[in-house]
Amino acid sequence: IVSPLSANIYFPALNAIQKDLETSTTLVNITVTVYMIFQGISPSFWGSLADIWGRRPVYLSTLLVYMGSCVGLAMAPKFWVLILLRMLQAFGSSSVIAVGAGVVGDVAAPAERGGYFGLFSMGQMLGPVIGPVMGGIIAERLSWRWIFWILLMVGASFFLVIFFFLPETLRSLVGNGSGYANPTPSQWWKHHKEMRLKESQHHSDEHSETSTINHEQTPHFTLTPNFTQPFRFLFEKDVCIALIYNGIHYATFYCYLTSTPSQFELLYNMSEIQIGLCFLSQGVGCILGSYIEGRFLDHDFRLIAEKSGFTKAKRNNIPSDFPIYKARLHSVWLSAGLLQVITLFYGWLLYCRVHVAIILVLQFIVGFANTSIFNIFQTLMVDLFPGKSATITATNNLVRCILGAIATVIIEPGIQGVG
Repeated sequence: IVSPLSANIYFPALNAIQKDLETSTTLVNITVTVYMIFQGISPSFWGSLADIWGRRPVYLSTLLVYMGSCVGLAMAPKFWVLILLRMLQAFGSSSVIAVGAGVVGDVAAPAERGGYFGLFSMGQMLGPVIGPVMGGIIAERLSWRWIFWILLMVGASFFLVIFFFLPETLRSLVGNGSGYANPTPSQWWKHHKEMRLKESQHHSDEHSETSTINHEQTPHFTLTPNFTQPFRFLFEKDVCIALIYNGIHYATFYCYLTSTPSQFELLYNMSEIQIGLCFLSQGVGCILGSYIEGRFLDHDFRLIAEKSGFTKAKRNNIPSDFPIYKARLHSVWLSAGLLQVITLFYGWLLYCRVHVAIILVLQFIVGFANTSIFNIFQTLMVDLFPGKSATITATNNLVRCILGAIATVIIEPGIQGVG
């Protein structure tokens, strides 16, 4: 939730930031653009680390970067400082997308993966639901700067939860969960007591065994990740086409998000709180889309598996001749078709200033359809590269965020030029 919350809590405050820092709508939208660019690029670095060093170290180190950037943003005196620190904030927060997907890939079997990713995406989609509401209330009642103090508290809370309670899940380090690597404090203490007990019982034999164990636990931190791997995935033609298609829908999604504050203020004379509440419609659609599409993905996988004669698929190994594209893309046309039709008429309806309830219903459907598409392609990518789930998620994030960033740059000039 950290990364999407940091992006979406910001939207209702765009008008307030524009006035406080004395800048233009186009320039303040650039802060959204640079956030998305770094949100796209950064997981390429963190995902490669997480697939070798483990999930916990990357989670904890990036949250420290995130918390530091929140402090700076809350105190930013100039617009250019705001832009630089939003880059740093994205650099820290974006790891949770790739690493979180890596954790899901570690623990979920293929037949259950769609449902797990549905639940995972529901957490992400809490950002669009509660973020704009929080941002609108904070910006109007306190100050837009308090948004970042609140985010600091959120980041610190997640840091403590992960530090104390989230175990390492990278299967190359801990296998089925019984291995020992990157321990939580309770795991370390339990392991420490076991080693002391063994040493006290069989000191001479266990001393050499303990040395061997310690020697085997440390090398993964000396390995150098391949930071080019997320980019090399793009040379796979089918992967590249799938990610670009997914990224186009992500760009469409951000066109809706970025244009809403300025258009709702201009057309419907809304305050920051009112604009924030309007984001609830799209956010609730995103949550429902995540959950329902997750159920559909699991159903489609089992259906195609039965028809194709594959009754069982191993947790980390789908047979090479399994029709995975057919299983995952079985129902994508429903969401994609619905989204295209609504997007075609959405701008004209705003131009005609129809009742805001109609616009909110359309935004709900857009959120539902977009998130369904995101889940489909995210699950497909992890199925194709189960051992590199964090890295391939970083590739997915890179493509969609770059396209989304382009969309946020051109949407306001497009509105101004065309209407």
